[in-house]
Amino acid sequence: MKNFFIKYNIFYRFQQLIILVLHLILLYWMYYTLTHSGILTTAEVFYHFTGMSLMGAGLIRGTAYWARHHYLKETGKTSLDE
Repeated sequence: MKNFFIKYNIFYRFQQLIILVLHLILLYWMYYTLTHSGILTTAEVFYHFTGMSLMGAGLIRGTAYWARHHYLKETGKTSLDE
């Protein structure tokens, strides 16, 4: 735990915090939709789940891109093909 926050990895810890917060927001949105879907119209539930799907896909794609960017930056490569 001593090396959890050190100078060279503080940006990664911040990145992980952002990802955690976004996932918690998505989780709360899912909980809200599931608990209130009995009073929502079918269209509203559809739009909520479409939005959650897009946010989930965006989180996966965005965090993968962010991690790839930092990996390439650390290794000095311009692409993974090298």
